Order: sequence, then structure tokens, then C-alpha cells
Amino acid sequence: MLQGDIGTADDAVVFLPPAGSTVSPYVATGTRLSPTLPAAHCEMPGRGRLADDEAPASVRDAVDRWTDDLAALLPGRRLHLFGHSLGALFAYELAARFAARPVCAVGSVLVSGARGPLSAPRSAAATAFTAWHRQEGDAEGSWLLADLEMRRQHRTDGAPVDVPLALLCGSADPFTRPDEMLEWKRFITGPHLGTFTFDGGHDYYLSGQDAIAAVIGRIVERSQNSGDPGVGNDG
Repeated sequence: MLQGDIGTADDAVVFLPPAGSTVSPYVATGTRLSPTLPAAHCEMPGRGRLADDEAPASVRDAVDRWTDDLAALLPGRRLHLFGHSLGALFAYELAARFAARPVCAVGSVLVSGARGPLSAPRSAAATAFTAWHRQEGDAEGSWLLADLEMRRQHRTDGAPVDVPLALLCGSADPFTRPDEMLEWKRFITGPHLGTFTFDGGHDYYLSGQDAIAAVIGRIVERSQNSGDPGVGNDG
């Protein structure tokens, strides 16, 4: 799904889905970006509008699909990869794909609400999160379980990717504390653009769209003006 007109735009924001997502939860944030900054939403095959497509068996399968899709949709563009929770792992793997296959450049990776790619999944926290969704009557519970299992089985060598990094998190996230996110600097080794903390818990991105879009816009502007000393850092 593409929001906005790619036209002659040099940059685009790519949103990678969190666990259990059927359609992109970032559409509201995408509408708040500059009209000159298009947004592409990667959706999980086998669900929602892609229900007829084969579901990926692994993180690598999903990322391979999105790499091909983005290379066809946005060739030659500079991509800013935003991934929340499991989506952060997708963003890291996608950045590595484009480092090896530079059909698109990666202007930045925006990691949200996640620990580093070599961190063991927190099974107790994941179980509690899944149980909460079930209590709410969430029909996406089975997809959430499948994604958490996909994350549990994923293996990576943690090779560093040399692109700019920004960290975004909720101040009251019970699964990932802001200080725990600093380990991403071992894996995404370009300039650190800032750590941005927003009000809310793990799902802060569902209510803080204006502030998130503003941060994304500043990060994109920084990548367009390499002489800019930085975006900001609150942590």
C-alpha cells in the first residue's frame, strides 16, 4: 500500500508491521507526513488484503517478499525504515538486504519498541500480551501467536549495517525499556539520530501520530542535508 504520490520524490518512509498486524496500523501517521514524503506500508502475506497470498514461514521469507516489492515500487529512492516491535527486526533485515542489493538506498532505520536482534524473546511478556488480546476479543490473536513464534525461531548473525539509526519508544512500555534499546547501536552503526520517548506504553504509536510524524519528518530532512548536526536526543 502506498500513501502519497511518489512522483519525483527522492525519499520515502517504509512502515514494517508489528506482530499480529493484518493491515497497516501506521496509516494515520502516514497521513500526517509532508505531502512530498510518500509512505509505503508493508503488509504480511496471508492476511487482510493479502489473504490469498501464501503466508511466510519465517522472518526471512517475509523480508524477501518486501525487498522485491519495494525494489519494484521505489527503485532508486532513499528509504526510511520504521519498524515497531517485531517490525524493528524486519527493518534491520530489510536494511541488510538493500546493503547487499542497492536497488534502493537506506536513509535511516527507525527502531520502535524493540530490543536488539540477538535478544531472546521475552516469553512471559509475550504470553501476557497475547492473553490480553484474547480477552479483548481480538480476532488477530492467532496471527499474533504465529508472528511471535516466527520471531522466536529467527536466527541472525547480527552483522552490523552502516546506516543512520533513530530509536523511538513509549515511556511506560512494559516490554522494552528505553535504555534497553541502546543495544541497537551494535547492529546499526551509522550516526545516532536520537532517542525519542513518547507518552504511552507498547502501543504508543497508535495515539501519538502527530509527534511521531514530526520526528520522522526531521529525520528525513537530516538525511537530505548531511551538514545537519543531528535531530535531537532525549535519552
